[in-house]
Amino acid sequence: MEGWIKLYRILLNWEWYRDSNMVHLLIHLILKANHESRRWQGVLIERGQLLTGRKVLSQETGISLQTIRTCLNRLKSTNEITIKSTNKFSIITICKYESYQATKDEVNQQANQRLTNNQPTANQQLTTNKNDKNIKNEKNSLFRQRFFSVLEIFYFKNYKNPVAVTNAFFNHYEGVGWKNSRGLDIENVESVAENWDNKTTEGINCPVPLLIKWRVMYGILRNNTEHFTKFLLIRPAKLENGILTIRGKHKDIESIEADKEVLTVWKNALFMSYGKVKIEYQLDKQIAA
Repeated sequence: MEGWIKLYRILLNWEWYRDSNMVHLLIHLILKANHESRRWQGVLIERGQLLTGRKVLSQETGISLQTIRTCLNRLKSTNEITIKSTNKFSIITICKYESYQATKDEVNQQANQRLTNNQPTANQQLTTNKNDKNIKNEKNSLFRQRFFSVLEIFYFKNYKNPVAVTNAFFNHYEGVGWKNSRGLDIENVESVAENWDNKTTEGINCPVPLLIKWRVMYGILRNNTEHFTKFLLIRPAKLENGILTIRGKHKDIESIEADKEVLTVWKNALFMSYGKVKIEYQLDKQIAA
């Protein structure tokens, strides 16, 4: 295999960084993932995905089968990967693949590096400014990939409009170049989000008793479908006489209802967390797109 991947120093702050097996497996998965979509025996393996199994990963990395199983579950729990399994194999998706993979421009830049080194330095300042802008845009793009991780924090803090709060959070820190109040670079977005508190966080999203059960339901969904973040875009409004009223935008409700696999998993999770209830929808125009 040829080519290269990008590895940011932010990995040093990853919660599993001190676990060498976790780091080894994550990097191995990134290196093995398709850099372009291709079909294998009638199955489409997309860019950023790989077709594999626990035994294969154990053989390729030298990590025990039991440890592979544990590491994969941890990577799923922190949204690094999703896994779709069949009776023959598993398709693993690297959730942030684009932040690790070299772009075409970067590949061309590497190929032309010798020519660049031989050019005059008259345009050095212009190039530096352009690079600074590219770094800023790249950082914004990298952090934006954590949007749903931040949204999850604000959702279960029960802020009135968690999507709007999340957008306000990202807009603020993009505006200050991802610096904290002391002027230091922010590396862990989620830890900053935990302490985010201003006028955008006023009010509540849904009744607390319903939110507690929704969180239980969300945990079940997280372990059973890669589309669990869809349920951060709708919310429980009330539960009366066995009827659970769900509020959300039409497109978000429709997205869930149109996916039979997600719908089946959701119904099971609802029963496990709320008991036997009937669902009614209520459109909410106040929820930000």
